[in-house]
This record gives sequence, C-alpha cells and structure tokens, in this order.
Amino acid sequence: MELIILFSKRREVNISELCKHISERGLFMFKKTIATALIVSTVFSSGSSIAGAATTLPDPIVGQLGIDVIVDGMKVTFPDAEPFTDSTSHTMVPVRFVSEQLGAEVLWDNKAQIATIQYEGQNIVMPVNSKVVTVDGTQFTLDTAAVMVDSRVFVPLRFVSETLGAEVKYDAGYVAVTVSSQDFLAKVASGEIKVDNYGRKLRSNMTTNLPATASEWQLLEDTENYAYDVGKPYTVPRDKPTLNAYEVLNQLKITKDLRDRIALNIKKNYQLRLNVDYRTINATVYYNTALDLYWRVGTLFGPEVSNQFVNFVKKNHVITQGYAFPEENSLYRKNGDYFMKTKYKFRVVSADDASQFSMDSWNPTSYSESPTWVIKGQWYVGYADVRLESNAADTYIETLMQKSAENMFLKGAYQYKELK
Repeated sequence: MELIILFSKRREVNISELCKHISERGLFMFKKTIATALIVSTVFSSGSSIAGAATTLPDPIVGQLGIDVIVDGMKVTFPDAEPFTDSTSHTMVPVRFVSEQLGAEVLWDNKAQIATIQYEGQNIVMPVNSKVVTVDGTQFTLDTAAVMVDSRVFVPLRFVSETLGAEVKYDAGYVAVTVSSQDFLAKVASGEIKVDNYGRKLRSNMTTNLPATASEWQLLEDTENYAYDVGKPYTVPRDKPTLNAYEVLNQLKITKDLRDRIALNIKKNYQLRLNVDYRTINATVYYNTALDLYWRVGTLFGPEVSNQFVNFVKKNHVITQGYAFPEENSLYRKNGDYFMKTKYKFRVVSADDASQFSMDSWNPTSYSESPTWVIKGQWYVGYADVRLESNAADTYIETLMQKSAENMFLKGAYQYKELK
C-alpha cells in the first residue's frame, strides 16, 4: 500500500491529531481478533533487561491509581509493571502489552534504545526518551515519548492503539481506558456480543463452567470463577436487609456515577495503603491523607496508631507496590453492610517480615491475618471484598466510603495467586 504523507516530516503534532488523520485515511487496521503474538526474543532477552527483576532497591515508591485497561471487552491483568499516567496526562503501557493484547510484534534494539512495533507490514519506530517517532518512514513529533521505567519500556497507549485502528476511550469516573477494535464494536452494535455499562463482555455461556455463587452476580468473561466464590466477610447478624450483587444491580438501580465514586474511593485508599516506602513515609502525611478517604477515620485508627504503623514500616524496612481494581457492578449488601468486590495486585519489594507490609496485614485483629506466604519480589493478584459505610441516613448510598482498615486478608474471605 502506498503511504500518503499526512504531514511534513518534522511537523509537530499532538497524539490525538495524528491518530485522527491516520484513522480518517484508513492507513492502518486493528487486528480483528485480539490474540497473543510471538515476541521476538530480542525484545525480552537478558541483554535488553526489559523483563529482568531488579536486584537493587528501586527509586522511592510513588503510588499511582490503578488504571483499568479493557481491550475488546476484556479487562487486562498485567503480569508485573502497570500502566501509569505521565506528566502530560497520557496513559503509558508496557511495550509487552502491544504484542500480547494488540496482536503486533515488537522488536527491541538495546544498544540504540529503540522499540519497533510491526503489524501487517506497518512499522512504528519509537526511540526511548524521544518525542520523534517514525510511522512507515515518516517522522512525527508527539507530545509525549516512550520511556524506560524500572528496566521496562513504556509507550503511549492512545497513540499506538489508534495507529493500529482501534477506538480508545478514557473514563475519568473510575480511571479506565477502553480499547476497541472495529470488529468488536460492530459485534456489540449487532447484539452478537453483550457488554455491561463499563464495556466489559458478559458471559455468553450461562449453563456450564459456572461459579457456585453464579446467581448472585453479573458474570463477566474476563473474571475467573474463584473470584465470585471467595467467602464473604463476617458481619454481625442483625435484622437488616441482605441483597446479593445481582439484586442490588437490578433492584436499587444505583447509577454509574455513584458506583464510580465508590470505586475511586477504594482505588485512592489502596494507592495510599499498598505503596509505602520506609525511606520516605511520614506519619502526619499518611494520617492526613487517610482522613479524606475513610468513613470516620478517627474511630478506625487515630494519629497514635498511624505513628505506630509508620514506625513499624521504618523498623521493618517495608517497601511495597500495589493497586486496587474494584468491580463496580459487584456492590452487595449483607446484614445491612455494603461491600464491593475488589481485585488487588501487589508485591513486597523489601521487608524484614514480608507478612506485615500494609495496614491490612499489620498487627491484625482476630478477624484478619498476616499472609505468611508472601515472598519478597513476587507479584500477587486476587480478590477480597471492601466494607463500606456512610454517616448520612438520607443519602446513604450516595456517600458510601471505605469503612474497615482490614479488607485484604480477612479470614476465609480472600484468595490470591502468584502472577507468572
């Protein structure tokens, strides 16, 4: 196919403008069926060190909100490094994502520090730390650049996806990006594929291979059965309504905006709780940040408890990274208490005692426990339910916030596995 030159070779454009022109001229096609492509060994070889584990402590940890990335209706679980938002407000994804989720092939030139993305004869050349990229021999200057973070190359999600012909939408309500091929969008429009109000595929097979608690949830294609069957947290028996997630979804008609607000509250809580660093943590800052995120934070833990936790973090040399990804349509009510099922991803980078690395696992009550199975450096993913509460009787659901300081490791109410 003959390349039409859209701009002069060094004209400066922003990503949205470039992708708009590319899309209008139909230069690129997104792969109709998302599939995993083979990665040329040079991309992740020991020479490039992109996939190698760090042997020294990382730079001080700065927690980021978990960004949900949904590709053709399926939420992506990243095996290690997560997407992040750069200083120019662009979502950056590991280059590995491009090969495994978008069906392209990625080549890595370690000496020149250049990533080349190839798809159906097209070539995108992206040097690290350079805003100048080359698309089929024509240079463009973007408003962001590929970067190297912790020995991994990250590229701008919107530019790469839209260059490959996909539709990209950002949802600020709960911090998510959806990437959809034209083929997928056509199937949704025709009714062949059904999605929820977040663009995720609903299960089409509702007769076999179902979780034991299938009737309680709106089942999604991207969620494993064990997530639905994780035990529910203990609640004090009382004469209060109990509604499963499917009943809440269909009877209470809670709006997406309200669910987004709850999900964002949980994400921000675990941005704080799962990203601690003994080299930089400050007890006053930690406590004051929590004040805005918890229901009645003073009744859960006061400044003295925050000081004790921070002192433990420093003494135990704790460094952790982690994210929370609430399942927005999983809100349910048990004995009057509301919960939202949440997917967690975390790793302990450093700790003398790796079982006590956050408020959820430190000095647990009789209802919770410290995970003695945690191995330093290993990423884990799994599910537990977050307890919610509100002070306002008249606007109870509208003001729900995280209630408990212990959610991730309540006895009989969580399940995690190692990420490979």
